[in-house]
Order: sequence, then C-alpha cells, then structure tokens
Amino acid sequence: MIIDSHCHLDFTDFEPDRDSVLTRAKAAGIDKIIIPGVMQSSWINIKTCCNNYSQLYPSYGLHPYFIDKHKPDDLQALKKWLTENKAVAIGECGLDYYLKDLHKKSQQFYFTEQLDIAIEFKLPVIIHARKSTEDVINAIKLRPGLRGMIHSYSGSYEQAVKLIELGFYLSFGGPITYDNSTRLRKTVASLPLENLLIETDAPDQPVASAVQKRNEPAFIVDVANAMAELHNTDVKTIARITSANAMQLFQLT
Repeated sequence: MIIDSHCHLDFTDFEPDRDSVLTRAKAAGIDKIIIPGVMQSSWINIKTCCNNYSQLYPSYGLHPYFIDKHKPDDLQALKKWLTENKAVAIGECGLDYYLKDLHKKSQQFYFTEQLDIAIEFKLPVIIHARKSTEDVINAIKLRPGLRGMIHSYSGSYEQAVKLIELGFYLSFGGPITYDNSTRLRKTVASLPLENLLIETDAPDQPVASAVQKRNEPAFIVDVANAMAELHNTDVKTIARITSANAMQLFQLT
C-alpha cells in the first residue's frame, strides 16, 4: 500500500481519463490519495471526486498562487464548508516568495487565517512553502498543537529539523528522482523516515522517468524507489512507513 499525500486529481487535466488514471494507480499499489484544494471554486469538484471514488480524501484551502482570486469572505466560506462537509485537512495553503508578483502581505494574511481555522476545526494543514520556509516555521511556532505537512519540501536540512521538532511531516515527490537534485536528495537521506511522506503533486512535478508526461499517482512508485535508495532500504519499507505516517496525520481508516 502506498498513499499519495498530495495530488490534484480534481484538476481539469484529469477530466478525460480520471477512471483510467485511478485504475493505473490501483495497479501500482496506490491505496489512498489526498486531494488538496486551491481556491473556493475548486472545493465542489474535490467533493464530487471524493464522493465518486472511495480512495480519494478531500482537503480544502486557499493556495497562494491564486492570491488575486481570493476574497476575505472566502475564509468564512471555508469555515462554513468545513462545518457541512467532511475533510481530512486544511489546504493547500502557504507562502510562495519565489514568484515575485504574488503579494506577500496578502499571502501572509490568508495563510495565518487558515492556520487558525485548522486549529479551530482540529485538522492538520497542508502547507506550500517556497522560498518562505523560515516564515512558515515562525507562524507554526505561534500556534502550539498545530499539526500538518510541508508539501514538496525544499528548505534546508536545519529547517527540516525545526519542522520535525514542531511535529510536522515533510513530504517529497518527483524532484528527489533527479540525480542533479543533490542538496534535496542529501536532505532526504539525512531525515528519519518516521517524519516523511511521499507525494506526486500531479499533474505537476513529474518524475525523472516521465519528464515529458503529465504526472499521475502511479508514478509515485518512482518516488518511493528514490527514497528507498537514499535510505539504503527497500521500497516496501518506504511504502509501509510513509503510509503509516499519512494514516496518522490525516486520521485515515
């Protein structure tokens, strides 16, 4: 069993062949998939997908990429949605300082508000942190008891240790399958498996063996193999430990 802890299977990229994608995922041993939301308009499609496929689990949030589309009312809408609909997490939320045209103060507002909503609803958070890991760490420190994961982790080893000490999981995907990702692969090799998750972030971040293809959950096997190589263990061990971590974080059954 492998759990894909972060996959945008609700995106229109999968509209033509979602059934086939999930059939391939099942054949590859992917048992459960977490679907994070990115804006209010995406939530209904996530709910529909998760209702249609029992192996999909919903998370709802407001992604920093779409900061210009978010409105303060969306935060109240998120609370109402969570009251009326089951979710395993809040997110994808976070901070992206890599893309310079994304208004930083607005990002910080929506991010911290969603962290507070996660505490209110006793749910973990799925965090996007790009060139912003230190600010993410500081926001988490202000909220004792907050749980969650940093998706597609790209910070330093030292920052990873801080996040683990705060009770967070770090998730890794396609980038660790590339031999030239030297620093990232070294970080993965240095961290305890008990604090790691694996993901695809499909349709984005393809693995090295499918760089020209649309990413999909079945390709997570390459991620598991890369992590197994870096930890000098076998892929079954990676699947077992990362899946147990995901089950615990998202309270899956």
